[in-house]
Amino acid sequence: MKKISYRSVSIEKISVAMLVGLLSGAKKLVVAIDVAKTKMMAGFGSEDGSIVRLVRFTSPSQTRAFVTLVSQTGESLGVPVEALMEPTGTYGDALRALLREAGAEVFMLSPKRVHDAREVFDGVPSLHDPKACVLLARLHHQEISRRYEERSEERRRMRALVDQRQIYRKPMQQHLGQLEALLSRHWPELLDETDVWTRVTPLKVLEHYGCPAEVARDRQGAEALMRSASRGAMSASTIGQVVDSASRSIGVKTTNEERTLIQDLAREALRLRDALGELDKRLEKLAVNNEATAGLSTAVGRITAVVLVAFLGPLGDYESAAALEKACGLNLKIKSSGNKRGRVSITKRGSAEVRAYLYLAAVRLVRLDPLIGAWYRSRAAYREDRKVVALVAVMRKLIRALWHVARGEPFNADKLIDRRALLPHAPELAISDDSAKASNAVSPQAHGAHSPAVATTTSHHAPSP
Repeated sequence: MKKISYRSVSIEKISVAMLVGLLSGAKKLVVAIDVAKTKMMAGFGSEDGSIVRLVRFTSPSQTRAFVTLVSQTGESLGVPVEALMEPTGTYGDALRALLREAGAEVFMLSPKRVHDAREVFDGVPSLHDPKACVLLARLHHQEISRRYEERSEERRRMRALVDQRQIYRKPMQQHLGQLEALLSRHWPELLDETDVWTRVTPLKVLEHYGCPAEVARDRQGAEALMRSASRGAMSASTIGQVVDSASRSIGVKTTNEERTLIQDLAREALRLRDALGELDKRLEKLAVNNEATAGLSTAVGRITAVVLVAFLGPLGDYESAAALEKACGLNLKIKSSGNKRGRVSITKRGSAEVRAYLYLAAVRLVRLDPLIGAWYRSRAAYREDRKVVALVAVMRKLIRALWHVARGEPFNADKLIDRRALLPHAPELAISDDSAKASNAVSPQAHGAHSPAVATTTSHHAPSP
């Protein structure tokens, strides 16, 4: 195996004339870039996958000088320029934009591809910046890279709003989890009577009173507050039960500081919920006006549809349903050898955020769609009390269905699941064809088009009064 040199030089010590002399006769200028926060490495080579010079430069101070070096070398050689990069976070975004402005065609290559090839060409299982550039060029020559496609402005807006949504959703879930833990200690009966995760009224009560003893002292005021906060939606009997639970609570008596903590947590959860609700209105407006999300919204709700398009792009643009499943990290992997059999699991490649929203959509489908619910309960994993594994199977079914939905087909559970195979276990599924079509016609209202202000593992609906 021929020894490969990984010696690099600083950008100050390289010139266009030097590169032109080394690349004389090349039909393409291939520039393989190992992206980092500041210490960048680039390999200049030709279309055959060879690298003739490795160049170091610092970002951002020398980035423009590097782009100028690339474009002038390409012009002097009179050949097109192809730049190769790995999608490593946002550190390479500014460089990629400058290269595209300079006329270079940018290609992306998976970091895992580079990692897996680290021993292929030189027989050494090491990986460092210069070697990564060489591997990028070799793999590009084998046509493993893919052409970079710029995100549309609307998709960038979607992604920004989805990321902004996380600013509110994550701390709100943290606050509600802490509040639930405190209630288990100081007022456990309230958790039986109502749900702080999905209802506003108990949060209003906790914000005002902070502990059951204060509610018991002001029974009439607490009842009036609950009627006002729920806008009349909470029944008189439920209100009475909540107030009664305050007077008979077995919870530990709160100190003044603990009472203040509960009030502050409830107040902050309400503030975050309101901010999240306003943001969700903007996301839903985007979903209504966007062609890529319109069909998906009927199946998984508007917010989830926006999340999918923001992270994955238009789902119908993927070559197949399997390709979309792979992009979500829901394709299966197994590691086994000889008599040793490994457990099958999903790859978890791609965005964890996408899988989180698909999980919530699967929970919703299992609960609301009889056919999908019956199929879910028939899984061996469900019977073995491994319900998350069974839900992942629903997620894989769902994402494949969404590929067809994105291409104009209506969502229909009967196309996902063989109803006849489930009849011995669920005879209630034996309905007429017309009824089956009606039951599988998914509407935004039925499947939570208005996505949650509180997204939990058990509910994806907006909080009730």
